[in-house]
Amino acid sequence: MQFSRRRLAISYLCALLPVIAVTAQAQQRTLPSDYRVICERECLVGFADRFLTALVNRNPSLVPMGPQVRYTENGTALALGDALWATASALGDNKLIFTDPATGGIVIYATLLENGLPSMLSARLKVQNRQITEIETSVLRRNEGDSSMETFALQRPIWFEEVPDGQRVSRQALIDIADSYFEGITQGRGDITPFHDECIRFENGGQMTSRTDDNAGEIQRMGCQQQFHTGMLVIVTSASNRRYPVVDEDNQIVFAVTTFDHQGTVDTVPMRTGGTYTASGLFRRPFSFLILESFKIIDGKIRQVEATVLRVPYRMHPGWQ
Repeated sequence: MQFSRRRLAISYLCALLPVIAVTAQAQQRTLPSDYRVICERECLVGFADRFLTALVNRNPSLVPMGPQVRYTENGTALALGDALWATASALGDNKLIFTDPATGGIVIYATLLENGLPSMLSARLKVQNRQITEIETSVLRRNEGDSSMETFALQRPIWFEEVPDGQRVSRQALIDIADSYFEGITQGRGDITPFHDECIRFENGGQMTSRTDDNAGEIQRMGCQQQFHTGMLVIVTSASNRRYPVVDEDNQIVFAVTTFDHQGTVDTVPMRTGGTYTASGLFRRPFSFLILESFKIIDGKIRQVEATVLRVPYRMHPGWQ
């Protein structure tokens, strides 16, 4: 009997060893390597600056590019040297850069001139093996003398304010919070998106919430949560093609790309705060907005928002999976 038990134990162990070996191999494949060379924040910021320098010098060779680098502008795939690469002439005064060393991701918001005319740039870069492999841009071409150029991409201190350990959330939580923002818009609800009491949103350089100036309308005087709570944002009939390609975990910032689709079929919306919102003009016809938007999150709540909003054809795809 004892011999049989011993043989049984040996047989069981022999059967188990291949499973243990396979499991160990799988763990080796999924765990991060201690030998991987990562382009940290300083390295990625350097790539961002070199990219902007190359852009305004109209010379892509001034920054290392991967052999299969892909470039899009406003959702259209283009060759390096085309479009903005052929017209950018100088950098403006404002610039915001967020980085994601874990993926090699970079986000840039910057003012620049194209042949002397003002433009707003939002860009996503990806760096692999010390080369840029992806360039995704949205360019908002403005009129000369546009005052919003002065307030776009400002380095407001809140963006780089250190978030205490007890108020930090995980990478996935940052993404989920940003996604709840788009759900709050399309569902017309103010109770599913966590907003900080001092949340402020800027779109194309314009302050869209918590304004106190004489020119502000009723909606613009509201805070982020209040605007969502009215329910009026259901005029955005869908937020399509959502992606969260850059997460700056150090600064608790998440960057999103999406398209806001407007069917043009929403005429009036009863607001929870009383009265109705009536869609007019642009919102009575089908179109979409290409949105490149960043969120600063403190204690699990959205504190600051910076976005570029570009009108594009209805349900246009941004050009990236």
